[in-house]
Amino acid sequence: MDDLRARLIVCFTAVFPGLTADEAPNASTDTLPAWDSSNHFLLMQTIEETFGVQIPEELLGEIDSFAGFERYLAQKSDGS
Repeated sequence: MDDLRARLIVCFTAVFPGLTADEAPNASTDTLPAWDSSNHFLLMQTIEETFGVQIPEELLGEIDSFAGFERYLAQKSDGS
């Protein structure tokens, strides 16, 4: 889980350059003004490429926080 979190932090800080590694785990569409639809799409692409996953379209609008992506990726790595 620590490796997953570290890799996810890299994704978030790449898409949101003003975001620090300490701030990334608390990021959400509610707390990060720069998280608009364009950056959401870019973040999804970055996460998919980094983790080698394809996030289903029906989840695109549902995952709106670092914690949400972390839960999704943890479930994927558990084989769920």
